[in-house]
Amino acid sequence: MEHTSSRRGPAFARRGKGTGGSQHGSRTQGVQRIDRAPRDARSEPRFDQTPRSSNQPAYMQDGRRGVRTVPFGSRPHRASDRRDVNRPAFDQRKAGPRAAAASSTSWENVAEWYGTHLSAPGTYQSEVVWPGALKLLGVGAGKTFLDVACGEGSFANLVVKQGGVVVGIDAAPTLIRQAQNKHIRNSEFLVGDAASADRNLRDRKFDGAAIVLALQNISDMSAVFASVSRLLKKDAPFVIVLNHPAFRIPRQSSWGFEDERKMMYRRVDSYLSENAIPMQMHPGDAPTINTTSFHRPISSYITALSAAGFVVDAMEEWTSHKESTSGPRAKAENRVRKEVPMFLAIRGRKV
Repeated sequence: MEHTSSRRGPAFARRGKGTGGSQHGSRTQGVQRIDRAPRDARSEPRFDQTPRSSNQPAYMQDGRRGVRTVPFGSRPHRASDRRDVNRPAFDQRKAGPRAAAASSTSWENVAEWYGTHLSAPGTYQSEVVWPGALKLLGVGAGKTFLDVACGEGSFANLVVKQGGVVVGIDAAPTLIRQAQNKHIRNSEFLVGDAASADRNLRDRKFDGAAIVLALQNISDMSAVFASVSRLLKKDAPFVIVLNHPAFRIPRQSSWGFEDERKMMYRRVDSYLSENAIPMQMHPGDAPTINTTSFHRPISSYITALSAAGFVVDAMEEWTSHKESTSGPRAKAENRVRKEVPMFLAIRGRKV
């Protein structure tokens, strides 16, 4: 529906153009399918994006063969972080030997763009994601929180504004540098791997933790959960926010419009299969920079949380705050926004 960033990209919602598409069976005669792949691992195509030709497979874009979707875990993940020799060194005694390691997809190459995007008004993060995550986390004065895959510190800054103390950890040195340069009081930002955060912070205990729109870009989810669990106090909350895995599956979900009923709908082609999906970060500016989105069904998250010593005590589904004000499909777009959630939030509590 709208373009969002799972850490990232500008959000749009504009009217559809009636671009047409293939028809599938008697119940979908007159259905126009809009199924261009999302622009990045945390994004959704706009309503009005032109679909691919029906005879062109999902991994073909603009006439060029792209990267195929591969089964989850079928090939080793590789980190692509490269440090600039002109950048100041980070304290690796705190960051640990696995800083920027292979358990997560690197955002180092798009760190500058990401920071600029998050400063724009009206993003999904500022309007939907961050307020909901803060509520579930139960931020309060005198509490210390761990922000896993903290990015450039925007969410950590909101936690501090509500009276909390924050330690943020991220594998991308440039994002950590951006967070440090904000000089947020009562905060500390370290370069490190989310899957081994407890090794770097073994002497610390936290009143809560969050990983906001980043877990879908980390391959070893179980290691992250186990690491965070070891750092939390008993009964402490752990808040996870995701692009909704039941409806926002890169290359396996799409928007369509049914002419007869004048209704927008969500099509899901695959859900239960876990997949590692290569994604272009922002094709218009840097089409060669890719990241990986790891799709998992909701049950996988619940099972992994339980194995790490958490009990799930809350789950919320959040819809878009956008609104179409003109165009022939504005009513249908606004209706489906309120019916098909964009984000899933899960709260586990350390037992």
